[in-house]
Amino acid sequence: MYTPGKTQNMDICEEKGSTFTWVIENFTFCWQKKGERISSPPFVVDTMWKTKWLLILYPKGCNPEGDFISFHLKRQDSKGPENFEICFELSFLGMDGSVLVSKGIFRNSFLRDGIFAENEFVKREEVFKIRRKDYLPGGVLTARCRIWNTIRKMTRDGYSLARTRIGVERRSFIWNIKLFSSFQSNMYLINSSSDGNGIITLKLFPVSRDINETLIRVEVSVSDRTLKFLTLRLYLVDTSGNRTECLREELAFDDNIKFAYPSSFTLSLSKEKLLENKDLYLPNDVLKLYSECAYTTGKVAQEIEKISYGCPLSLQEGNLGCNDFEIASLDSIRTLKANLESSYEDNLLCDVELKTKTRTFPAHKYVLSARSPVFKAMFTNDMSERNSECVNIEDLSDDTINRMLVYIYTAVVKDLQWESAS
Repeated sequence: MYTPGKTQNMDICEEKGSTFTWVIENFTFCWQKKGERISSPPFVVDTMWKTKWLLILYPKGCNPEGDFISFHLKRQDSKGPENFEICFELSFLGMDGSVLVSKGIFRNSFLRDGIFAENEFVKREEVFKIRRKDYLPGGVLTARCRIWNTIRKMTRDGYSLARTRIGVERRSFIWNIKLFSSFQSNMYLINSSSDGNGIITLKLFPVSRDINETLIRVEVSVSDRTLKFLTLRLYLVDTSGNRTECLREELAFDDNIKFAYPSSFTLSLSKEKLLENKDLYLPNDVLKLYSECAYTTGKVAQEIEKISYGCPLSLQEGNLGCNDFEIASLDSIRTLKANLESSYEDNLLCDVELKTKTRTFPAHKYVLSARSPVFKAMFTNDMSERNSECVNIEDLSDDTINRMLVYIYTAVVKDLQWESAS
């Protein structure tokens, strides 16, 4: 490992170089402990003696102190000079390709297997909390490395695009707690979609805090020891079908203790508060929770999607190749899907509601109109729904409406069983 030197020659940015962009899907599900890493596919720079390089991220950092994401550049054992000097820049990019964070351009010599370490690249809080929507649109992190040859000028730009996808299984379901006013506990078992075996057990139970307050706790037990990380969200569903978040938690299984002992969390509303608002939350003494659970077993797929030389950098970073627009279209579609799905899940600026007999679903007229000729006719022709903020669809079930909306916003049919599709 070498001590880097920061170059003052910013003119090198105008010279031709090699750019490696690394897209990491589901980065929010990184399970690595402090000191553990996730690596990109190796990339070869043909225009620099076919040297091979690797980007390395430590999601929880390298140093025992501090709470940073660490970003390393490694030269792998490859062709080229034994000691190779380059200028380079490491950065994280926004969805539009703008630089969100960079430590500048460095000049450094790399032996084979030599590493440049930026151990305090960016604070985790900045990425995961403060500017989460900028850094992680749709849970995707985009890292970039730009390299320039200091020995001789390159005659053409090079560009590589790699993608790493952390496998995540997502489950959503309605959890009904009957006879809530007197219940002692209620269990819900989440089964694996691949083999049907139980992997996660949720247990809801009341706990007396004092004479005037009873907390509602949820206990999470895991029977599948391949699990690395899970997220759990619970929402109260009122009599109109509106959802209010009452729990948002993350759980990393980084040691055997997490498997041996269940983890428990507290809902944001006490039992007394729910009973005070029983007309809103407890019809027929039933508490309805809309639940979302997502988890990863650490399976990772990755590939180099694109390599090209000789195209202007502005085109490359816009994902526009020479006579090849497939990857550009694919990335644009992924981005659009992530934005639309986020708008639906967060109920952002909704201007219409689809109402069944038991629930109300917020939505957007422009999305419904763009995706469905039926809705387009409703909202553009002289029909009663045109100036209304509510569309009654009482002949369809809540589950059917929810699946329909998920498909409208994402073009994906979630949890569809082939038996029901035939």
